[in-house]
Amino acid sequence: MTQLPRWCSFLLLAALFLLAVTLGPGWTAHAVSQSPEISRSDDDNGREEVRFGDTGHTGHGDWLTHVSASPRSWQPGAPVTVETTLVVTGAHLASLAAAGIRVDGFCLLVTAERTFDADGWLRLPSDERMSTLVTPTGLPIEGGVQGAVTTRFGYWARTPLDEFMPRATSQTVGLDGQREVVFRLSSRLPDNLPPGIYRLRLDYGVTVGTRYFSLTGESFSRRPAAVRGRATESHIYSPPLRASGRHVSGRMVDAEQIQPRIPWVLLHDFNSNGYRGVVAEEDKQRFAIASRNLMQDDVILPMFSDSNARLSYTLEPRFLTDTIELRNNIPWDFAQGELSIQVKGPDGVTTDLGTAPFVAKRGQWPTTNRPAFTAWRPNAYGLHEVKASGWLADVWGNRYEGGGTYRFWIAKRMTLATATFQGLSYPVGNRYGRDIGFAPAVPADVEIEAKLFVNSDVNNVRTLRHSGKASPGGLFTAAQGMQVLPFDAPGEYYGHVLARHMDRDGHLWVASVRHAGVVYPPDSPIVARGKKLRINNNFVDTGDTRFEGYVDTTTNTNFLAHINFPYRSGDVLLIASDGQGANKIEPVLFWENKERPAAYDARLQGVGATNLRLVTSNGYSPHLFPEYITEWGYFYAAAPRPGFMSRFLVGEDGLRAPYWSTSPNSFGGQINASSNGDLPGDIYRLIGGVVLRRRNETPLYAGYLASAFILPRKSQNNRIITAGSEELVGPEGRQARFFLVGLRPGMVYEVGTSFAPAVQVDPIVPARVTFTLEYPDGRRVVNAGVADGAGSWVGSERWSLNVPGVYRYQLEADWQGHAGAMPGLPPEGGFFYVLETHRPINAPALRFNLNPETSFPADAVWRMTGQSTAQQIHYAALIPGAAIAQGVIPVSGGRFEFAFDPVAISQRIPIYDVVNRVTNRPEIRDVIHLTFFSREVTPTGDAAHSFVRLIIRGNRVFYLR
Repeated sequence: MTQLPRWCSFLLLAALFLLAVTLGPGWTAHAVSQSPEISRSDDDNGREEVRFGDTGHTGHGDWLTHVSASPRSWQPGAPVTVETTLVVTGAHLASLAAAGIRVDGFCLLVTAERTFDADGWLRLPSDERMSTLVTPTGLPIEGGVQGAVTTRFGYWARTPLDEFMPRATSQTVGLDGQREVVFRLSSRLPDNLPPGIYRLRLDYGVTVGTRYFSLTGESFSRRPAAVRGRATESHIYSPPLRASGRHVSGRMVDAEQIQPRIPWVLLHDFNSNGYRGVVAEEDKQRFAIASRNLMQDDVILPMFSDSNARLSYTLEPRFLTDTIELRNNIPWDFAQGELSIQVKGPDGVTTDLGTAPFVAKRGQWPTTNRPAFTAWRPNAYGLHEVKASGWLADVWGNRYEGGGTYRFWIAKRMTLATATFQGLSYPVGNRYGRDIGFAPAVPADVEIEAKLFVNSDVNNVRTLRHSGKASPGGLFTAAQGMQVLPFDAPGEYYGHVLARHMDRDGHLWVASVRHAGVVYPPDSPIVARGKKLRINNNFVDTGDTRFEGYVDTTTNTNFLAHINFPYRSGDVLLIASDGQGANKIEPVLFWENKERPAAYDARLQGVGATNLRLVTSNGYSPHLFPEYITEWGYFYAAAPRPGFMSRFLVGEDGLRAPYWSTSPNSFGGQINASSNGDLPGDIYRLIGGVVLRRRNETPLYAGYLASAFILPRKSQNNRIITAGSEELVGPEGRQARFFLVGLRPGMVYEVGTSFAPAVQVDPIVPARVTFTLEYPDGRRVVNAGVADGAGSWVGSERWSLNVPGVYRYQLEADWQGHAGAMPGLPPEGGFFYVLETHRPINAPALRFNLNPETSFPADAVWRMTGQSTAQQIHYAALIPGAAIAQGVIPVSGGRFEFAFDPVAISQRIPIYDVVNRVTNRPEIRDVIHLTFFSREVTPTGDAAHSFVRLIIRGNRVFYLR
């Protein structure tokens, strides 16, 4: 194709720009690049040239560009030329001037991002809420740079092509109220160019003296903010450019043979207890999702809605890698591609749903509009396997494959509670394998797998697999087959608990929970740190900010407060629940040398900044060029509070927006998460660990553990304190220096259980704990001890629960004259229950007049009735984090009644939420475990105990018969 004269090109640009302006703010952003020209021999050396162009939107005005670059195919050491014309309106420049940016020139940065590596795997410059880099435990490592990958403007890594050119205004052309800027760059590709498929990134900006700004008026070459909900842009990408060369392994790569692959995610439209999406088995080694609220797990989706209607699901793919920044995405041709799907059901039978072409765009994704794909209905409970395959083309005609094997469950969601938190670090000498309690309380079939990756080596793994059946009370302990994996070496661990139960009504219940974290030597030479507080321009370990975040609704101005995990393990973060999303907790860790700690680096105060990073041998971006990584530095960080996880992530330097706002926040919609988010009195454990793996060196690890308490709105003093230094407000509104989390009232055991008390102390102080147990026959036993450095105490003696009936326990604690108590537990103590191992045949059972699922109003007393042959029924109610009530219900004529009053519970235990604080309407999302226990009498006069545990999720009651 013959190249147009320069003045013709300019007139063409001007005409396109006028058309864009005429069409107004709604014109298509990629109008030019949808029809690129590709010239075969337009440059002076006869090399193939690629032409492309685009328009861009900013809050100051819109702009237009046209680019020609050569060569189209890259080779190591080859010369590269880029010529680009930028057109900016005078109104745009006037708006920048009004904002204090008086433009005296323009600038262009050209970098080369390798979008697909030599094997066709997608790579991203910034991994956010997903990653193409994973830990040995299979978790995504978030981080990178939100902008151009260059060392010129703050980031430490670069790409193989990195050229910058400023142009003074005097070197530009003005015409019809517009400014035309022409840039001509020449460079040479490195001789050791990594093979793959690249895209040129061109960042445009303006200059004011020695300062550089993007066309949006923000920091140059950084990701811009949206204006009135619309993305703003200062950069453009080229079509894909194939680069041949020698791989770091030594093999030669012909780029024309690379088949690019996009990781497809299925079922991402559907919430699975706070996380979404299924990744193909074939992609898991190089791609994983970071849901952040909790660890990504097996997807478990219901077969029926709350109204008992059969649900349908779309099996069409989603490209989560297209959700980071729209401008960076490959422009798709949504009518060029196809999708094939086969579904294997729990019975092993495979149904071929066929093959259909992609025909359109639905939302952000391609669709076939084929009901068999978009409205698939499962017809059985159990594990399903979908094989999806296909391809999609971009607007330049390039083909990208995706798909694989996807596994997920169709079942009702069963939850579990255990002392192993996601992200919890353990010292060498500890173990994986703690008692588990299921909700609903059912004798579930349990499978557990645990792995220790010694020194993070995927080839040096210690694995434990075992299984068993939970007790009738839903407990899985050593008595039911629980085994432990000893952590006898440092590294990273992984655990997976899978439980299944089919109830009497034919409904399958499934629980799937994963754990992962760091195993560190107690004498590690490094220590894990949070960040210091900045008060009056001083960095301090603890202190008062005398401030909390808020939103000025009159001016719609945000005054935000970001507070990181405390610098020192063991300290306590106190932060307000404002209801406006203005107070945020940042879960980022870094490392220090114990013996030679460096001076605190103020650069670490940036959101998402840490000295833990991935480092390459050649200075290239580790996220784009992972084959050159020589140092793996990352951290695990998590924040559990009773009943759920508010945050879990793994990250390195450059983690984007890792924080969570205390309120409002539904935490992904997981079970037990109120729409209001954190409330005053909520207690957190802030946990995590750091990993530092350098080539040819022994890896280094350290653990982290701190606490957080939520303050009322308008406390006006977010702060970090030393544990035990002041009175804190707990879940029931009571103040204490520390609180206890111990045995839950209403737990149900079997006769013969070997029992030892265990207590968690928050904040972490060495409190002396005393546990007194009274048997049904009047015997009393006592155990006491001091909580350890992790805020835990476990009784040194084990007692046999050898008598069925009602047990009472008392929990007391003292530290430096200050008493601690378990929230909601009355002075007389709590009660738990013990069943006979073998009940008489046809023995009567405690029963309720309830359907398997029942709804009740959030703002009124709800009464339930039932039948029993006992004289009275014991009951206990708790919300994770606090005991609510316990007592005795009389039985008259074989019948009883129990009144459940959510408003009264909320008045006593304020963290039990009954009103949506945004809409001011009645709403319950919290969970209550309500246990009933009775001594039933057989027709022959024999006695046998019976129990029912109702699980109340929000305003729905689950009664498994």
